[in-house]
Amino acid sequence: MSGLFGILNNATKGLNVQQSALQTTSHNLANSNTEGYSRQKVNMVADNPYTLSGIGQLGTGVRISSVDRIVDPYVNKQLQNENSSLEMYKQKSDILGQLEAIFNEPSATGLNNNISEVFSSWTYLGSNPELATAKTMVAQNSETFTDTMHHMSNQINSLHNGTVKDIEKDVLDFNAKVQQLDSLNKQIFNVTVKGESPNDLLDQQDKLLSDLAGIAGVETTYDKFNRVSISVGGQEILNENTTKTLGTSSEPAGQLVINQENGETTAISIKSGSIKGSQEALVEIDDKKQDLNDLAYTFATAVNTIHSDGGEGIPFFDLGSAEDGNYAATIKVNKEILNDVSKINAGKNIETVVGGDGTRAQAIAALQNTTLGYPAADIEYNKETMSITNQVGGSTVSGAYNDTVTQMGIVKQQADNMADSQEGLVSLLQARRESISGVSINEEVTDTMKYQSAFQANSRIISIVSDMLDTLINRTGV
Repeated sequence: MSGLFGILNNATKGLNVQQSALQTTSHNLANSNTEGYSRQKVNMVADNPYTLSGIGQLGTGVRISSVDRIVDPYVNKQLQNENSSLEMYKQKSDILGQLEAIFNEPSATGLNNNISEVFSSWTYLGSNPELATAKTMVAQNSETFTDTMHHMSNQINSLHNGTVKDIEKDVLDFNAKVQQLDSLNKQIFNVTVKGESPNDLLDQQDKLLSDLAGIAGVETTYDKFNRVSISVGGQEILNENTTKTLGTSSEPAGQLVINQENGETTAISIKSGSIKGSQEALVEIDDKKQDLNDLAYTFATAVNTIHSDGGEGIPFFDLGSAEDGNYAATIKVNKEILNDVSKINAGKNIETVVGGDGTRAQAIAALQNTTLGYPAADIEYNKETMSITNQVGGSTVSGAYNDTVTQMGIVKQQADNMADSQEGLVSLLQARRESISGVSINEEVTDTMKYQSAFQANSRIISIVSDMLDTLINRTGV
């Protein structure tokens, strides 16, 4: 179309295109603080020209070729993966911090101090075997030691159960987000098949994928309709036809499984995400719980061996009937001794008390410097010297406990360092994504002014053409 009506058509197209561009700019500005939003850009191209015979092609205005989402898929994928690792280290660090607080070392009220007090009281009894208060001190300090053991064991069990609950909650959140993603896939498909670009829906898709990766590192693939399929631990959990759910098993605690459509479950392992952080923390919790149980068993066995003279007399500690080996929760001072401290064997002869003999109490005090295996293996006891042979490669009671605390501190520090390092990397990637996909207020305001000027110019063209048509129709002719 040429002539005045062609000009009018061009200007009308210009008005519509500039208006759409202004609407997109307004959309960008409105979402400048929306998490996960990617700025959009209107791409304008010259419309198909009109061929005028003998003259050539005349322009027919402008049209919108597309409204694009400005993203870098590689940066987004990197950000998802690194954020997944960050959530793993943060979760692990947080739980190990709680474990450290349970051990509470170094401290004047911690278990290490209790162990020292117990040995000190045995040393004092060795020097004052006929002093009733010395035996009372041994019983009371030992009871304080067992009470601390019980408290720590209960707290560790609570932390273990709480961590398992965290995993179960994460699994529920994960499954809910997978359902949301499945619904979003259907919406994206319905828009894409019409040849349109579901920009805002794709932003929501990226946000959900980031959330899922933060829970349990996922692998993703896309089809030609922009629907995403996700896999966890090498097992596909969502595609265009199927949706599965995550679950947990109790053996071992916190183990992830995929619930199959036939009712069976498949165990999987993951490499990142908050669930992985909880799983790694559970391993440390169980290790420290075992160390505490080994310490309780070994210490009680060693003291009982000397106090009972190899099993002939009364044991000092009662380990209870811990079928699961949870000795830290069941260890206690023999009830008979608590009721009558005179039953504490301080001298060598456990049947006939010899006045002033505190050699057995001194032998028990000497355990402070005796290396033992953990848990106690074959203890070699010498009745004549009332001593236990040092075990090669073993540790003293305090040494074994300090090793446990030190190892825990090292693991906690490693988790802290990795979390700090990963946080720096994630911040760098977020800045990179923001520079590509983020909304720049200054840039959008500049575009607003540009589109406004173009809109006003096209309006002016329409006004001029209107005047020209008025002249042509009303002011020419008869």
